[in-house]
Amino acid sequence: MNYPRILLSVVLSQFLLISCEKEPDRSNDSVPPSLKGVFCINEGAFLASNGGVTFWPSDGSAGVVDLFSTANGFPAGDVLQSMRIHNGRAYLCVNNSQKIEVVSMADFKRLGTISGIAGPRYFLGLNDSLGVVSDWVSNQVYLIHLNSFAPIDSLACGTGPDQMALLNNLLFVCNSGGFGEDSSITIINTNSFSVQATIQTPVNPASIKTTTNGDLLVLCKGSLGDDFTPSPDDPGGAILRINPTSLSVTDSIQYNWDQHPLQLQLSQDNTTAYFLMGTGAYTGKIVKQSATDFNQAHQELSNREFYSLGLETDGTRLYAGKASFSANTHTLRYTTQGTPEISGPKAGHQNKLSC
Repeated sequence: MNYPRILLSVVLSQFLLISCEKEPDRSNDSVPPSLKGVFCINEGAFLASNGGVTFWPSDGSAGVVDLFSTANGFPAGDVLQSMRIHNGRAYLCVNNSQKIEVVSMADFKRLGTISGIAGPRYFLGLNDSLGVVSDWVSNQVYLIHLNSFAPIDSLACGTGPDQMALLNNLLFVCNSGGFGEDSSITIINTNSFSVQATIQTPVNPASIKTTTNGDLLVLCKGSLGDDFTPSPDDPGGAILRINPTSLSVTDSIQYNWDQHPLQLQLSQDNTTAYFLMGTGAYTGKIVKQSATDFNQAHQELSNREFYSLGLETDGTRLYAGKASFSANTHTLRYTTQGTPEISGPKAGHQNKLSC
């Protein structure tokens, strides 16, 4: 079964979107029979072990505030970073609990736990039996046996390996710098599980997407420097196009020092990139950028900042996440032209969205 999915992160903002219709605060205390909809990945408060998954059904029925806890009777853990669906299973990377929880997409019940990884960020399935996980703490990518729920190998990458993309037998790993800086993408041959090459990039590549044209788009978020404060000497962000055959950057836009793009999403026809653009390290306004003509300027779609962004697999709607680390907040839905439509069920400390 194909499960539409989106990954989103949330914004540190207290403003209300007046023109956006709010979904009534209805909640379901049981797992619905169909898990087709939007999954809000809530990282939770640091050291509180209250990460969870809020489910927003696509049929308009009542949502589930914490789907993982409802299905399993206990929370996912401390700092839920991301969720990826692969072959009827969802892989939940729980960063500060040093584990990946694996659940069935039939009922969201836990099937197993992958441990032994110090700071899991993102999971990506390679085939029916193998997957990979990026790890910020050890600066490695781990090879995972999916049936035994165990790491079986690892490779050193750059600093802060983060989002990954698979194209043919090559795995492209964004070295996002962690809490510092890096300017590289590690390329791993998945047949031999060995490092094949490294591509030099602008500062801190963090988001990556494959295209139907056979190339890759990458967002580099830039850096705020050692003081974590915006200043004119900061390296700004960038968007790149990479040729996977020559392993080279073929086109790029270098943004200004106060422009830091995050959370790349790509339209179904590969013509439009959506992402967050902000002056800081974690939040930004929704913008869209031509993915085929980098000479065109990007266009703002929202007048407020968000912490995360996701796009439905059919490319018709954007979802933007707000963040509050002291109260539950709504996820907002927009058209791809930037028109607010509705807000979803409240969730706490949202980090990503999967639809």
